[in-house]
This record gives sequence, structure tokens and C-alpha cells, in this order.
Amino acid sequence: MRVLLIPTVIVGVLAVTGSGEPTESAMRAAFETTLAAQVRSALDFVAETGGQAAIDKVRAARTDEFDIRSFTKLNCAPSAAKPGHVCDFAVRIGVVTGLMEQTMTGRFYAGPHGLVFVNEDTASAGA
Repeated sequence: MRVLLIPTVIVGVLAVTGSGEPTESAMRAAFETTLAAQVRSALDFVAETGGQAAIDKVRAARTDEFDIRSFTKLNCAPSAAKPGHVCDFAVRIGVVTGLMEQTMTGRFYAGPHGLVFVNEDTASAGA
């Protein structure tokens, strides 16, 4: 029994560490973290330029809220120029005005606190 267990463990470890390709759930979490940071940045700008009254209006209108309804990993490839993988994914985001659906390309790489997402759509738009 132990003889079969060791090769199984080795194959499992190689399968997990071999590609380094991010999982769909890790990609979703990284995308959501980036989106939340962008919303916080926008709120910081609103607070700086319009004060607390402007923030109160944004929050009352709920335009700072979002909910990722679905996230589907489409394909990934190792990034040629930078660390990580460049991946295509489809996302549906619920916002106060309805549902936004988008297919995007982004680079996902390991950061100090987990997987990080960088939007690559603008970089590849002219290509």
C-alpha cells in the first residue's frame, strides 16, 4: 500500500507545481480585490474633491457597490514579457444600474499577499 502511495503523492505534487497557472477561483479573488481597490481609489478622489457630502451622495446612490455574479476562466498562457500568466476570462458584475458583462484579458502573477490581477486589455488594444 505504501509503495502505491508515494508515486501518487509525487504525481500530485508535480501536477500542482508544474504549470503555475492560476485557478479560476484565485483569478476571481484577484480580480475582485483589484476592482475593490479601484472603487476605493475613486471614493478617495470624490472625498478629496467633494468632501463628505459627495461621499454620502455616492453611498446613498449605491454607485460604489458591485457584486461579481459569475467569473469564468477561458484560457491562460505564461506571460512572455512579465511574471505570471496572461488569461482571458468572462465576468458578470451586478451594479446598481443592472448587470455588466465583459470578456477581458489580464495578467495574473504571485504578489506578496496572493495572486495579483493587472488589466492587459488596454495594452493589447492596439495590437
